[in-house]
Amino acid sequence: MKCLLDVYHQSLNMVGEELCGDQIRTLNSGNKTRIVLCDGLGHGVKANILASLSSEIIINMLREDIPLPEVLETVIGTLPVDKKLNLAYATSTMIEVDRSELTYKIYNFDNPPVLFFRKRKVEPLPFHKISLMDRDIQFSEGELQRGDLLIAMTDGLLHAGISGVLNNYWDIEHLSAYIEELFQSLPSNLRLIVEKTVAHTNQLYDRKPSDDASMVGLLVRAKQGVMLFTGPPVDSAEDRALSRRILKFEGTRIVCGGTTGNIVARESGHKVEIEPNTARLDVPPMSSLPGIDILAEGILTLSSVLEWIEATQGNPNLLPMKDKNGAVLVAEALLNADEITLLVGLQMNPAYQNPALPVSMSIRKNLVEKIADRLTEQGKAVTVEFH
Repeated sequence: MKCLLDVYHQSLNMVGEELCGDQIRTLNSGNKTRIVLCDGLGHGVKANILASLSSEIIINMLREDIPLPEVLETVIGTLPVDKKLNLAYATSTMIEVDRSELTYKIYNFDNPPVLFFRKRKVEPLPFHKISLMDRDIQFSEGELQRGDLLIAMTDGLLHAGISGVLNNYWDIEHLSAYIEELFQSLPSNLRLIVEKTVAHTNQLYDRKPSDDASMVGLLVRAKQGVMLFTGPPVDSAEDRALSRRILKFEGTRIVCGGTTGNIVARESGHKVEIEPNTARLDVPPMSSLPGIDILAEGILTLSSVLEWIEATQGNPNLLPMKDKNGAVLVAEALLNADEITLLVGLQMNPAYQNPALPVSMSIRKNLVEKIADRLTEQGKAVTVEFH
């Protein structure tokens, strides 16, 4: 099964500061995904400038495919060392993953250790020291597999305490255990793992961080595909072929529309069962059909799906968690997908429109096109087929 890399990050500004002294950049070029995390010395404007300068130098050099050791040497040589503290003006972590081979390289320059989770458990990464321009760099390389999680951070994430007092109950071990517990319950939701960890850190600071704090995660996960079949095709001879396509699809299978559901049921030899308790004031009840993950009504449900996609701006975490009606379930599946195939039948339904109108005026067609446009805007790979 093909894998994708999810990357998500979040930062906290030091209390009273408008600018963050940590900077995170990502670059996808060719078969490689690169993540750069820089922490400028101090806080506020000065730290922001130092971190921004470092991250921009690194990203621009990586864009030219300059090897990571040369990039790091340039940054170390460009930014001097604070003589009083004997610290670099900006620390950095660079992660490079070859998406085709799922191999990684990590260079960590004075940032906290990079955490690694496999099979939802934290495991040590094989780091060893290398020397670049008289500075010690932690280096690791190896192979990743589906389900692996990498976490990089700045020291503000570890130094959480009230009024600047170090919290002895929040160190790299406790942080690792906290993330591991989240990963157990949210194995494919990197965004929530990062957001919950950063929010917890903010609570430990009593919502008054005494340092900038940043966290970036990289999750290797299976590519999620969805196929949605709605509306009977103009040529009924296509009923069997379209039904077989969705029943054999490897991913989430969705059917929207009573007639469409009956077509798939007829071709599969199974019976549609209505679920009256799933009905809502604005969304008709769902049904069940063996081989189909979500079987919902057509036009009204799709209209509500479009509203949810627009209201959440592509964030499935903003969908209602308690009242999962047909529209919410369809929207959730689409928003969590990477690749989406929409099979749209254009046979007219006089219950919804004037049969004299041309096919281009089809309510179903317009709804699906709008849904496809919104999903494409959110980075989904969407294919629409009209039949």
